[in-house]
Amino acid sequence: MEQTNNNVIIEKHSSERIYLYDNIKFFTILLVVIGHAIDFITDQSNNTFERSLFLTIYSIHMPLFIFISGLFLKPMNKSTKFPKQKVISFILIGISMRILITLLNLLIGNGIEYSVFNMYDSLTWFMGAMAVFISILWLFREYDTKILFLFSVLIGCMAGYDDFLGDKLSLMRIFVFLPFFVLGYMIKPEQLSNLFLDKRIKFISAIVTAGFILLFFINTDMYFLRQMFTGRNSFHCLDDLYCNGFLIRLLCYLISAVFGFAVMSLISSKNLNFISFAGTKTLQIYFWHKVFLIIFERFKVYKIISSVTNDIAATLIYILIAVGITLICTLPVFSFPTKQLLEFGRDK
Repeated sequence: MEQTNNNVIIEKHSSERIYLYDNIKFFTILLVVIGHAIDFITDQSNNTFERSLFLTIYSIHMPLFIFISGLFLKPMNKSTKFPKQKVISFILIGISMRILITLLNLLIGNGIEYSVFNMYDSLTWFMGAMAVFISILWLFREYDTKILFLFSVLIGCMAGYDDFLGDKLSLMRIFVFLPFFVLGYMIKPEQLSNLFLDKRIKFISAIVTAGFILLFFINTDMYFLRQMFTGRNSFHCLDDLYCNGFLIRLLCYLISAVFGFAVMSLISSKNLNFISFAGTKTLQIYFWHKVFLIIFERFKVYKIISSVTNDIAATLIYILIAVGITLICTLPVFSFPTKQLLEFGRDK
């Protein structure tokens, strides 16, 4: 089947499977946009509802997004040439995104900071991470992926003790999220989708999903894991638990893996029309959604809403706005420049 233009992660699939993974991708990118929308709110508020929602979303949204990216990376072997065009395309998309955000900040009067290779990149890190992930899988393409996975988990757990990392070149996030990409690469899409057909799996997954949501909303003490789920912080953020950082990172991996699997298994494999269509536009949504959020934050839209409602109502309204942003970013006009840059990186 022909590859969809703005499909960041699908290389090939059968028509029998496409809707399942497109639906998963839409759900995941929706969580990304909502998570970014409420991120700044939780920094300014002690509201437990917002914090619990943040923790719920951040525990799975990037692990799922990256796992699916690895799931549909073409298998590589000894004869596979380095996918330099694909790697370069992600780097160029990241640079383009920085240019766009810099011009936007200049236009609306925000502070201006720009660097082609931003040492402290918290906005476009995913593009650089994808380039690194693909390069790593190519570099170790002849080795057992199970060993690579275990090694990546070990590195991810140890990275938190390194004070040099953090947002520097997104290195902390790259090390922390690499295991999810490798795990996705190890699994065949058909195996996973067949597993999701088991009604027992769906029943157990429903219980697990409800359990995690209740846990995050009832046990407010778990909010200290916020810094771990973002993937960008060293273990110093754990304060007295610094020495236990290795085990806490393992716990976060386990939560993300189990919770993420449960959520995926509950998503429909049917054609959900616009939702399935929007799932093929994940990269352009990722590229453009921050533009809208920066404008809304600059003009204090959330503060205006909360002044005439209350914190919880304002957050729910802001979530609806984030959903609207996600849908708007699927429009053809927003396919530029990701469509063109992905076309450049596609295998010839």
